[in-house]
Amino acid sequence: MNEIVDLLQEKAGLSPDKAQEVATALVGLIKSKVPSEFQPMVDQFLGGSGGDAQASSNVLGGLGGLLGAAEGMFGSKG
Repeated sequence: MNEIVDLLQEKAGLSPDKAQEVATALVGLIKSKVPSEFQPMVDQFLGGSGGDAQASSNVLGGLGGLLGAAEGMFGSKG
């Protein structure tokens, strides 16, 4: 999940504490959308404890695109 936090800081200009809060909420949302038997896999995948590196990279790349689009909608952080 540290990669998500870093990406939120970089792309959205969030403070470390706010980025952690958003990342935790995001993981909670994702877990709420999958069946309970798959929730530990979400934790493993997004928590960085042994998930597929290529898949993780794809998810983070997609998240970066989403954050970039949101930045475009709401204006630059600077």
